[in-house]
Amino acid sequence: MTSLTVVLPPVKQQPFPTIAEYPFDVLYQPVRTLIYAQQTISGFLVTGQLCLNVFMALLIWFASIRFEMLIEELKTATNAYQLFECIRKHQELLEYGNDVSIATRPFAFITICCSTTCTITIFLLLLKEHSIIFAMWFIGLSVAGLIEVFMYTWPAEHLIHSITEVGYTAFEIFEKHYFVKIWKCLQIFIMRNQKPIIIRIPCLMPALSFNYFAAYLSTILSYFTTLRVVMIDDAE
Repeated sequence: MTSLTVVLPPVKQQPFPTIAEYPFDVLYQPVRTLIYAQQTISGFLVTGQLCLNVFMALLIWFASIRFEMLIEELKTATNAYQLFECIRKHQELLEYGNDVSIATRPFAFITICCSTTCTITIFLLLLKEHSIIFAMWFIGLSVAGLIEVFMYTWPAEHLIHSITEVGYTAFEIFEKHYFVKIWKCLQIFIMRNQKPIIIRIPCLMPALSFNYFAAYLSTILSYFTTLRVVMIDDAE
């Protein structure tokens, strides 16, 4: 789609890939070529960032689904060997989940920062009078930014829930077995699940979850309201 956007302007007799207005003449060289190149590079960068966000979200989903598969294996375990095998897989999954958390959190932080800036800017632009087409375009961009943030918070919430559910399942098995060796292993197993894997950056980004997404929406509205009041006071 980005390639088509870059190629179509000459066919559609449009000067640039995007509809943009500049406060100076852009139809002479080399300004026209530079702006065309800048918009093209920006388009590919945005598309690449979107693909990375989808890939990172899928990594989180994959980790969460593997924990759900472990839950089903725990429920069907009938002897000590199968139980110990589940415990071994659980240790491997925790290491994998931590690796996924470390890999995805910088991309999630960048996405949240970009989405916040973009959404607030679009809301401020909507304060002025625009045609319905431009208003719908602005609203679509803001919704797309919020969806990208939700694309991280949903699988992150599901990952927390899946790890907690593993602990509940192990506790149910704990009540059915009477071997001391199994008890000790299950106790360690349950304790490890009391601290689920969360995606966060200390002092910069709280743990991603549905609660965080709700607080994020509230914060954006608060920023928008504050800036709106400041702009109105300056206009008066």
